[in-house]
Amino acid sequence: MRNKMFNKITKIRCIIFILIVTSTALINTVSAQETAMSPETALSAQTAMSPKTANKQNTEATIINFSEYQPGSGQYTVKMIITDDYLRIDDSMNAKGFILFDRHKKIIYSVSDDNQQIVQINNQPVTIPSPVELKLSEKKLPVPKDAPLIEGKSSEHHQFYVNEKLCYEMISVPGLMPDAVTAMQNFKQVLAGQQAETLRVIPADLQEGCDLSQNTFYPKRYLQKGFPVMEKGLAQDQNLPEGDKLSAADGISYSRVLINYTQEPVSVSLFKLPDYETLPLN
Repeated sequence: MRNKMFNKITKIRCIIFILIVTSTALINTVSAQETAMSPETALSAQTAMSPKTANKQNTEATIINFSEYQPGSGQYTVKMIITDDYLRIDDSMNAKGFILFDRHKKIIYSVSDDNQQIVQINNQPVTIPSPVELKLSEKKLPVPKDAPLIEGKSSEHHQFYVNEKLCYEMISVPGLMPDAVTAMQNFKQVLAGQQAETLRVIPADLQEGCDLSQNTFYPKRYLQKGFPVMEKGLAQDQNLPEGDKLSAADGISYSRVLINYTQEPVSVSLFKLPDYETLPLN
């Protein structure tokens, strides 16, 4: 994300998919991880605060850490910091920038310290029809009976198809961190509105059902199954980097695995925007 996400937001592919290995290995990893994470260093900047948090130095947050993978980029960590008002996203690919989602205004700010710019994406509905027919289907796969519970909740394993193509798989936990799931759903919905604008200039024969479903027309689909602890997206083309071990062996286009999560106070300054030039996309 950050500079990488800064660039991806203006393109058709903004896929949030995760690596699926075995169900038991996943859930054991999630259960065994320690969840203590220190908050980021505060940013000096112009505020994007709501009145609710403007006079506080700290606010309660859910901090979620993922291991993410993309072909050609390898694995890196992604941190989400979620409060009642904001979703902030940072990753280890580049420390110079972050994504901030105002949950009430439903506006995404993509901050680039290198360019000293903020790309602003406003919420807008998806009003255009899909350029190709999208037939959705899914399968629920068994989870080992001895798989441990997460906060007393059982996991589920799903496969999602578009036009009979397997697009992605997910292990999720229904009822786990529902507010975080809502924040992620609304973030994806705002991105979908911008993606719909991008589709207007892309020929239909260059568009693919899995991308259209996930990123534009059904962006909340997989999150309806609960909090995603492990996912993988399957490549729908052959243009992956040669020699990439994961993509070459498994056809993986994007993957993410939950490392740990915690609830703790964080500085409200994490949700301030720097005094950079703002570039609205819509």
